[in-house]
Amino acid sequence: MQLAIGALGAVLLLSGAVLTASPVAVSVTVPALLLAPGLRAFPWERAVRMWWRMKWFYLSLALFFGLWPVGGGTAAGLLEAATRIVALMLVVLAVVWLTDRYARTELVPALGSVLGGRRGSALGAGHSFARRLFLALEAFERDRAGIEARRGRLSGDRRARVDAVREWLVQRLDAALDPAESEQPAPGSPMPVREDRWRGVETGWMALVGMVALGLQWGGWVTG
Repeated sequence: MQLAIGALGAVLLLSGAVLTASPVAVSVTVPALLLAPGLRAFPWERAVRMWWRMKWFYLSLALFFGLWPVGGGTAAGLLEAATRIVALMLVVLAVVWLTDRYARTELVPALGSVLGGRRGSALGAGHSFARRLFLALEAFERDRAGIEARRGRLSGDRRARVDAVREWLVQRLDAALDPAESEQPAPGSPMPVREDRWRGVETGWMALVGMVALGLQWGGWVTG
């Protein structure tokens, strides 16, 4: 579990470095991740699918910063939007790496122990939150067909159908959190996990990349 905690920390560190959309941090992180050990075994198809699922969010960033740039003209706004889009894609890439290299049975207790102690303890709410988080992530990635089919069987306007599907998803997550069902797999096919000897090396590399990017960003703030 210690290695899984380290992997969670590495992803959070990297995310914190790039989500501020610092051009230097993003520019350094892109080639650094492409040089990560075990790259040929990376699930690029999953990453591309996740990127595609978020296409409308990327478009909204481009429109928002292009039409209402914070500073400068439209070109500067579009450049900032592009930087933020690449930063978000890097975070998605890191999450895909995390869930590919570590099973949910490793990640849930790791995150739960960080947030609120061991399962069954007085602070066990952290375990429930962690389980809900990873179940929601898996449903978002792998159960799109089931969600669309459910929405298609409902009546009413689009808003009512979306609200009904949201409530249905919450009920599914609550059912999955029931102690009697706690060891059952999530809805849909379980995520394949690649366990190999490179996991520790990759985890260290991700943490190093995050620290370097964060250091460059912090240095820019100090000198700026």
